[in-house]
Amino acid sequence: MNSKKHYFKLILISVGTMILSYGLSLQQNQYLSTTHYWIPSLFFLITTLLSNKLLTKGENESKEFVFKSLAMSMGRLLICMIFVFIYSLLYKEQALAFTCHFMIAYLIFTVFEISFLLKYIKQTN
Repeated sequence: MNSKKHYFKLILISVGTMILSYGLSLQQNQYLSTTHYWIPSLFFLITTLLSNKLLTKGENESKEFVFKSLAMSMGRLLICMIFVFIYSLLYKEQALAFTCHFMIAYLIFTVFEISFLLKYIKQTN
């Protein structure tokens, strides 16, 4: 797979998500107003890079790849829940708004990662 093209798309998604979060954080709303709007975009940029590196490394046998994909998804979800929980304990007044921004970024990056994996599977077969 063309890695330069993939990294360019990943950076575009990250910047777009950060701009969306910034725009939403300017709203005077308890569900969206937070000063830490940039953290979810950075978190998902790093986790997406790591998970894609781990998934595309090694053998591409279909049963093993499916198991690795499911394990990475479950691990990523667990790390996300722990991250949001720790943030909620540290910044109680902004926890709800941060969680909303985090879920928006989670959805965007999950769609991007699934599309990457589908293209990767198609190319290896």
